[in-house]
Amino acid sequence: MVGIGGYARGYLLALEKQSTGQLAAIVDPMAESALAWPCIQEQKTPVFDSIKAFLDSGIQIDLAVISSPISFHAEQSCALLEVGINVLCEKPIAATVAEANRMRAARDASGKFLEIGYQWCFSQAIQALKIDIMKGDLGKAETLRTRVEWPRSSSYYARNSWAGCIRNEQGRVVNDSPVGNATAHYLFNMLYLLGKEPHLAARPKRITAECYRANPIQNYDTACCHIETEEGTEIYFYTTHAVKEPDGPVFKYQFEKAEVRYESGGEIIAYLKDGTVRNYGDPNSNSMLKLEFCIQKCLAPNNSPSICSAEAASMHTACVEALQKTPIKTIPENQFERIRDPKDNALLIYIPGLDQAIKEAFDRKLQFSDLSLPWTMPAPMTIDM
Repeated sequence: MVGIGGYARGYLLALEKQSTGQLAAIVDPMAESALAWPCIQEQKTPVFDSIKAFLDSGIQIDLAVISSPISFHAEQSCALLEVGINVLCEKPIAATVAEANRMRAARDASGKFLEIGYQWCFSQAIQALKIDIMKGDLGKAETLRTRVEWPRSSSYYARNSWAGCIRNEQGRVVNDSPVGNATAHYLFNMLYLLGKEPHLAARPKRITAECYRANPIQNYDTACCHIETEEGTEIYFYTTHAVKEPDGPVFKYQFEKAEVRYESGGEIIAYLKDGTVRNYGDPNSNSMLKLEFCIQKCLAPNNSPSICSAEAASMHTACVEALQKTPIKTIPENQFERIRDPKDNALLIYIPGLDQAIKEAFDRKLQFSDLSLPWTMPAPMTIDM
């Protein structure tokens, strides 16, 4: 395990519940501050403060799980692949397409595998839906829409030194935003499902986006974007951290022969025009199938094709980079409200009415500026990709 704080806790808990794989070592310069530290001490798992120190130890492993900050994904993945170690890297694959391409080249040179941890891709629900889309059962993909409203308070942005940043304190590109990180799964899911092969995603052709910032951060906390893919399908994505209550993800995928719907906590259901209904199940039923898949792939490397490849994940990173070319408009103070979270006294900044605006924009396939909201600014450009 490379990085054991934050989301990595889920990996550690999953490892405790299965017997096929065993945690052999940890790389984390701040391991002692992790919630899992007492358990790690009890189990006497070797801990190293760098990839180099781990490699110098001579410990033999089959798989490295990288759950470190975004700016380290490429460097650490490449270092491990180059010495013949399989890698499961958490999403996003990297901060830039150039870094993602480095990771892809390192994978190809090593002969080992590199999977990216967008957990929905590994779910039975998404895999079954993708198969039906590739077979043409639902007809041509026309428009795919998703909205996600996840409030994030000051404690979220204070949890590390790079949250909400375009570059971290060392000058490394991070591009941390709801599109690039917290709700990345749900934009990527649309690209992934449209991929013409099981391990690929659709290629974005052009993007029109609006990016806004209510919180005192470098990057944006609210965005809407319209993406045209090379295959001709239109994608609409709406996301924010500047709301009072959580909602979503909610999606509606329109196909020639069906509409596929999902609401948070539910199941993915396709309503076909011939009157039949297909229930694909809950994509959240087991978020650690990605770990199980990679362990099994280590045991039988020739029998398991990639599920979430570097090629696929790079399509999401391409969208994130394109959005960074869009000017970020700072929301005037008279357009947002502040409240304190009673649990930790953290400050939550939210834009009144944004929750309803997102629903309307989602329903009508509009940008925020189309709704004549006082804080909006039309996208100044369409970005060719």
